Amino acid sequence: MTTRFRLLVFLLTWLAFAQPPTAMAQTPARTKVRVASVVSAAWLPLWIAKDKGMFEAHGLDVDITTVQNVSTVVGALGRQFEVSGCTPIDIIKARLRKLDVVGIAGNTQELTANQQMRLVTRADSPIRDLADLKGQVVATPSLNGVIHIATLNALRQRGVDPKAVRFQEMAFANMGDQLAAGRVAAAEIVEPYASASMKVGVRTLGNPMLGVADPVILTCWMASGQWARDNRGAVAAWRAALNDAIQYIQKNDQASRAVLAKWTRLPDAVAASVHLPAYTTRLGDAEIDTWIQTAVAVGAINEKASAIGASLN
Repeated sequence: MTTRFRLLVFLLTWLAFAQPPTAMAQTPARTKVRVASVVSAAWLPLWIAKDKGMFEAHGLDVDITTVQNVSTVVGALGRQFEVSGCTPIDIIKARLRKLDVVGIAGNTQELTANQQMRLVTRADSPIRDLADLKGQVVATPSLNGVIHIATLNALRQRGVDPKAVRFQEMAFANMGDQLAAGRVAAAEIVEPYASASMKVGVRTLGNPMLGVADPVILTCWMASGQWARDNRGAVAAWRAALNDAIQYIQKNDQASRAVLAKWTRLPDAVAASVHLPAYTTRLGDAEIDTWIQTAVAVGAINEKASAIGASLN
């Protein structure tokens, strides 16, 4: 009897551990999040969270697609993508078009202690003040984008009619040459081009972004409104993972820049010298309303949008 009893105990124990995987406790499935982003140091927390397993740790399965312009992705939210990088102006314009999008997290902010934007002119230029830009041509990366709206607002605050200044769209990489050739009188420029330009003979006319607010949200994350409302846990996990990534960047500069070099394909020496922005996940209706007020003031939008519900808090 003793031998049979021992054999029975052995068989029962073996069966308990030999159950098929479906009978065992299952790891909760991760929420799939398809993300659109551009190649810029602004989006480093996204890449850190992806490469360092922070999204997975918070229950997310994130698939990143690189696009040329996030402004063109708005219509694909809810179909091809759940989440996209953006600016507050992208959210505002989408909502004015009655598209169901919401801001779900901040990404970068401009503040006095860490500035990404400059309005620059040549070091030998007779232009010394914003008022001197009347009748001149200014290079801008995007008409009615956040950087351009900030410049229009700075002109308005200085008492200059923005219509008295002509703006020409061009890539950041071309602005230095156009300034040097005298084809434009000034340029709206951001890092890393801002720091590079300061080394080759330009003078700053100030930082128009800080005229909007200090600090002010520069880039952020938007999502399909329906998806965000149906997946509030995933939205919270998104913010938590990005917060982990921001803390990682603050504590691991060299390793973070290695990730930057990987995703941007910048040479290691260039990635090591990039002036990183101030990252934040802070984004509420108040931050979006700041841009609504500014965009209306400079005529970038013709109707007053409501910031209520523009972010998913």
